[in-house]
Amino acid sequence: MAPAAATGGSTLPSGFSVFTTLPDLLFIFEFVFSYIATLLYVVHAVFSLIRWKSS
Repeated sequence: MAPAAATGGSTLPSGFSVFTTLPDLLFIFEFVFSYIATLLYVVHAVFSLIRWKSS
């Protein structure tokens, strides 16, 4: 079977055109939010451990 580009089918976008659709933009925010949530969880766990050890 021939590749999609050779048969006139759709090809994968490149460059900034990757970020032109809304689901792609939401995908970036998902990564940012998950990073922030993980960072806050780790900070909370460290301070909770410090508080628990000092009591």
